[in-house]
Amino acid sequence: MKTFYCEGKSVEDALEKVFKDYDIKEEEYSYEVVEKGFRGIFGIGFKPIKLQITLKKSYFERKVREFIENILSYYNGEINYEVIVKSNQRGFVIIIDSENVGRLIGKHGKALGALQHIVNLYLNRLSDKKLNVVIEVGDYKRKRREQLKDIAYEAVNNVLRTKKKVVLDPMFAFERRIIHELVKSYPKLRSYSVGLEPYRRVVIEYKNGNSLEN
Repeated sequence: MKTFYCEGKSVEDALEKVFKDYDIKEEEYSYEVVEKGFRGIFGIGFKPIKLQITLKKSYFERKVREFIENILSYYNGEINYEVIVKSNQRGFVIIIDSENVGRLIGKHGKALGALQHIVNLYLNRLSDKKLNVVIEVGDYKRKRREQLKDIAYEAVNNVLRTKKKVVLDPMFAFERRIIHELVKSYPKLRSYSVGLEPYRRVVIEYKNGNSLEN
């Protein structure tokens, strides 16, 4: 997920510099000697050893867990929680198990969306490749899926009745995907997304005119 290089007089010296510059535990990285270096003769011709450091998933799992727990600590004990981080091919699924989930979710999921957006920014600054973070709090996602289906059906019926396009409220990526999948079952309609994250919206309209990006 992240590879970088470091140099030193020896392997130990190079790794010591890594530990100093990065918050890394021993089991969270691997290394490979890419240039053996040369000690030189009386200091003449010295060439440092060069290592390739690769950070493992366990590093990112710990960092994102600590980051979220630090944010949740500002609730001053009002929320009892447990943070579970699971990795997959696309990134990480973060499960926050809490009794008082209302404050974490916020009205229409805005607080949860903001938290997910911040965590995505934080984690992707640590990684070389694009990582996706999904945060699940209680059974909010399941209930939200049912709500989105109702929103989509209402919007589709509105378009079919009025022949005018409908622009929905801003949604998160997983919410937009649910809307797009439902609209696909209507041959006469199409849907696409407009705007920038986290204010991206779904548009539903008749299939007339040039195709737009989903």
